[in-house]
Amino acid sequence: MSLSACQHQTLAYITNQGDHTVSVIDTRQQKIMHTIAVGKAPVGIAVSKKLQRVYVTNVEGASISVIDSTQQKVIQTIPVKGSPVGITLSPDNQTLYVADWYSDRILAISTSNVNSQRAVIAGKAPAGLVVSPDNQTLYVAARDSNQVVAIDTSSLSIQKRIDVGKHPFGIALSHDGKQLFSVNVYDNTVSVVELTNTDQPPYTIKVGEHPYCVIANPENTQLYVTNTQDDSVSVIDLATRKVITTMNVGMTPEGLSLDTENNLLLVANWGTNSVSVIDVAQKKVISTIKTGDKSRAFGQFILQ
Repeated sequence: MSLSACQHQTLAYITNQGDHTVSVIDTRQQKIMHTIAVGKAPVGIAVSKKLQRVYVTNVEGASISVIDSTQQKVIQTIPVKGSPVGITLSPDNQTLYVADWYSDRILAISTSNVNSQRAVIAGKAPAGLVVSPDNQTLYVAARDSNQVVAIDTSSLSIQKRIDVGKHPFGIALSHDGKQLFSVNVYDNTVSVVELTNTDQPPYTIKVGEHPYCVIANPENTQLYVTNTQDDSVSVIDLATRKVITTMNVGMTPEGLSLDTENNLLLVANWGTNSVSVIDVAQKKVISTIKTGDKSRAFGQFILQ
């Protein structure tokens, strides 16, 4: 496949924890184009169109695999002392943030010099990560602390601890950066935090069983939440603060990302080794793509 052809594709990178690979899906054609061997037990994913890079956390390999998205191959492996799970890239593409699950720390790694690494202890069992649009604040879901921790990215100092529900895991921001959404696994809820007034308690929205990840649509009007124990995705209307529909997907859905160009929502299903493709306008599954063993895709996995 030529490079010029790849540049016009929207690609989804799905981590397969059970067979140590990443499946690369052409979302328009809805089929796998490449399978890339990475480190042991890949979980988290972050992509950069500007850098033409895909970053993969290997939780049992104690490393980060760096994929060149033009060649679709691993070009570098970054050793990490610990168990990297969550991962995100700053909007300016300069810093990679990695959650070390068992050591309760966050690593800040320069994308231009991966040997330049800083660390901060954020909270117990850090999971989901997201950076504010202005690059100034990193938000961390500290699962076993039942908090979202706000960290100043320049000093790596903790700014605030925000109490949310029980066992927050996946988190996301609204596209204007004014709201933060935390999925609370043991409460079966999503907490909505108004970042313009963090002293105001978050409000909560009930979703399905054992929710895992969340993402907002570009208009900031709806949320999509994976529910791992009832094999579904909840669609939340933010104006009414209610679930407006629930869509059945594969077994144990975890990571999800939006393909805004093709108006699709892709959901990685751990239990059925597959990706469900949802038509956002119709709010229904239109195809299922077989992937590798134990697909997770925890993070932003669509490159467009």
